[in-house]
Amino acid sequence: MRINVLYKGVLVAATLCVAPAALSAAPRAGQPGADTLQSGKRAFAINASNLLQQVQFDAVSVKDDADQLQSRLLAPYESDGVADGDLLERVRDRVNEMDKLLSQLRENQTAASPWQQKAIDRIAPSVVNLTDTTQAAIISLNDNRGHPYLSNLPSLARDISDRASQIVRATENFERYASARHELRQLEQTLGLKGNS
Repeated sequence: MRINVLYKGVLVAATLCVAPAALSAAPRAGQPGADTLQSGKRAFAINASNLLQQVQFDAVSVKDDADQLQSRLLAPYESDGVADGDLLERVRDRVNEMDKLLSQLRENQTAASPWQQKAIDRIAPSVVNLTDTTQAAIISLNDNRGHPYLSNLPSLARDISDRASQIVRATENFERYASARHELRQLEQTLGLKGNS
């Protein structure tokens, strides 16, 4: 029992000695290392912009492939189960990549800038819906190999295209917003104005 009391006393004393030293060693504003958190946030913000651009690029590819699939399915003589399957496989691969990118964005969303956080929140439901619709399209193609134009595959291809278009529009709009804010900050600096933005 006495050993426990003695041990606790040593721990308390050690904590009292170490805590002030740790606090005094912490960088204060204006000291080297104080901006480490901010620079980490800036680095993620740059990375988030790159990830959002990749999501946009993948969404454009998904839209193009879905449009091509829809055109083929609306002209039954052009429809070919193998070619249709290849298109859907490309769509699936791109959608899976978008899902991975979205996961990366969500993992560090709090380090993103406010407009990036909003962009992530805006595209997330569309990516989830795109994943579900792509899976439904693959099932529909597999279930109707001989006659895909008689299935709901044409409407699923249209839904994939529409959802991918929504993602493209959203990411483009957020990119334009970020660019306009950057331009505004530069103009304020050029004019010697303290920015309120």
